[in-house]
Amino acid sequence: MGRDKPKKYSKMGYFEKEQWKRDEAAKRGIQGIEYTDSRGNTQTRVNEKALKEAMRNDFDYRTSAQHMDGVKGNAKMGDFTDYEREAVKLHKQAGNEGSFSSNKDITGVTNNLVKDYQKTLATKSDLDKMSVDNQIADAQESTNSSYQESDRLKEAKERVQSFRGASDASAAGNNDEQRNQAASGFAKYKLNLG
Repeated sequence: MGRDKPKKYSKMGYFEKEQWKRDEAAKRGIQGIEYTDSRGNTQTRVNEKALKEAMRNDFDYRTSAQHMDGVKGNAKMGDFTDYEREAVKLHKQAGNEGSFSSNKDITGVTNNLVKDYQKTLATKSDLDKMSVDNQIADAQESTNSSYQESDRLKEAKERVQSFRGASDASAAGNNDEQRNQAASGFAKYKLNLG
């Protein structure tokens, strides 16, 4: 019984990380960088920058990563292994048997994630219900049942009507008790400039 999903990148040793990078580069057809070591031997190492770019530009990775909870998608090597681990888990949760290895498996996981996300979006009928006219109609229906104005509200409406009804703006509100109380309260602060 082998491991069915990749090890976390942070848990891998140096040689495991290098092997994982070589495998991923081979999947994507990325050539290694040749260099000469201190003994004069020609060595090849993985071009990490090209590997990250290829992985980041992978449509299925980009699309799935934005819908997965545990994957940040900021192109660190650990994010790619987190993506693979999460994709294997989702592949099994969807009821698929066999190993998670083919492009069909990867595309299936991406498709399922996108469909699940689309179910959370509002439909056209939901958006139509949010129009201003519908909201006003709903509010009026809910207030028509047993609403009665309070005495204070009736007095306030009458005061506003008397203010609007007066032709002379200076005469409006002269009999208003609250206004008179406020004016008398500020009388002590009045300056006599005469």
